[in-house]
Amino acid sequence: MMKVGIIGCGGIGRLHANAYSKVPNTELAALIDFDLERAEKLAAEFGGRAYRSIDDCPEKLDLVSVVTPPSAHYKIVMDLLERRIPVFCEKPITMEIGQAKEIVRKSEETGVPVGIGFKMRYEPCFVKAKELIGEIGKVFAVSAVKNQPYTEDPARQWIKNTGCMYELSVHDYDLIDYIMDTKPVRVRAKLGYDLGWKREDQAYLDVEYENGVIGQLMSSYSTHTAWTGYDIALTFVGEKGYMRVERPDRIVLNTDQGYRTVSVEPIGGMDIFVVQAQKFADTLEAGRAYHPDAADGAVQTILIESANASHLENQTIELC
Repeated sequence: MMKVGIIGCGGIGRLHANAYSKVPNTELAALIDFDLERAEKLAAEFGGRAYRSIDDCPEKLDLVSVVTPPSAHYKIVMDLLERRIPVFCEKPITMEIGQAKEIVRKSEETGVPVGIGFKMRYEPCFVKAKELIGEIGKVFAVSAVKNQPYTEDPARQWIKNTGCMYELSVHDYDLIDYIMDTKPVRVRAKLGYDLGWKREDQAYLDVEYENGVIGQLMSSYSTHTAWTGYDIALTFVGEKGYMRVERPDRIVLNTDQGYRTVSVEPIGGMDIFVVQAQKFADTLEAGRAYHPDAADGAVQTILIESANASHLENQTIELC
């Protein structure tokens, strides 16, 4: 039975606590937050003990989920790697390229795994899309269109300092790499700040991938829409036709073999965290490599920071 700690006991921390409470080979041992009352509430609901710091925890932890605001990820993850504790870090891994690369190096040097919370890889429609993409042959292009509503809420103010790329579309960028088994190599971007945030509320990226695929990726928050669950469409165009993935439950294929739709039974929002936690725990127990890992997370930080640079400099940026 693996003893689990969670650092960061807000809304997403609660989803992680719920997930580990349902994973048979894990036991919640430590809920950690500088706001001790918040940690105590999670401990009362899901088990374990509440602490202000990991230094206060007397138990040896077998894995720790880091579920703090992104700006705090780097120091916490590096500290856990120093302690030789496997880490599951919510996305994004960091918001700085140098920090992301340091985490990758530290994980490789210590041999301590870092998993990244790109949970949408486990959603059935995207798992199925990866299985089906071969039907369109060589892929030439991909588009992603994503929009989610934003309403003023004191608990969501941090989104204004994170932006739509890191909070909203980093999942989409990762899914494209995952489904096509590729990585971005250059980007040109235009960002929008219509809502007056510190970070962008709209992002329009032209991306070239290492296999020559061209991507047009659009994401935005809006203040006059309602949440429906249908927030993204991914379209892959290939030599034999196209595949469109409509989250959460439909895939359209139009190829040289004909036109068809594939219906997929979605997994609920809370349950996908259970699937993710189970996968990470199982790979740790088996001593296998887990993906998405620190390197996968770093790819997306590099892409997003390069998109920011492209917008500011009004030029195409080669990813480093």
